[in-house]
Amino acid sequence: MKHGEREELQRQGAKAAARGDTPQANPLLADPNAPTATGEDLDQWVERVQAWQSGFDAQTRLAEAAGQAEDEPGKPEVDR
Repeated sequence: MKHGEREELQRQGAKAAARGDTPQANPLLADPNAPTATGEDLDQWVERVQAWQSGFDAQTRLAEAAGQAEDEPGKPEVDR
């Protein structure tokens, strides 16, 4: 994977999660981006898919943690 590509894919995955997309929104899973269409090495493609997914998962965990923190009893409400 090229320098910076992992971070970019993670950023894109996180943005997708923040938008409320599902994991199936990973653009690498689309037929035109699959190794059978691109000729990309399967191991490299899997690494890229996993990088996007790791960003998606990290953002999902952050959102869930933030939601749980907001639901804590006795915690004052904050205007947003």
